[in-house]
Amino acid sequence: MMKEQLFNLIRKHKYNISIYTEEIFERRCQEEIIRSDEDNSSFVYLEFDFEVLQKEMPDIDTQLQFWNVFFAALNNSSRGSDIVGFLEHESGIGMLLLDSKLDGWNRVRGRIEQKGSVLGFEGIKDILKKTIRPILYPACIQVNDPVTAQPATATA
Repeated sequence: MMKEQLFNLIRKHKYNISIYTEEIFERRCQEEIIRSDEDNSSFVYLEFDFEVLQKEMPDIDTQLQFWNVFFAALNNSSRGSDIVGFLEHESGIGMLLLDSKLDGWNRVRGRIEQKGSVLGFEGIKDILKKTIRPILYPACIQVNDPVTAQPATATA
């Protein structure tokens, strides 16, 4: 259901955004892990889980407003190398910020927050802070506080 609503939003506003199917997105994630290992590069992995977001925004209109802000921000400022796709079982949207570290997430988050302010959705900053935990690969550092981007744990 959410998938159809998101595609309707993208069509309605004529956003120039492609969202990979879950199979292709999973394959791209695997390819980026291999590429990152071979090239000693890094990327940031993000999950925008529909269920988690719904708990923060029970009202469907608020959810659609969130996604409109998200897509508007990506449409205006996405790098061509960033990858967006559906998560397993279409449970959300995943995003890979290629050749990035946590500053890449800070950049994207800032643009989403700025677009939220422009479009009158001030609560987006709190929603992002509560629901999105960027993961940096290859360091596998998960961040507890994405606003300050302080690493919580590191695994080898």
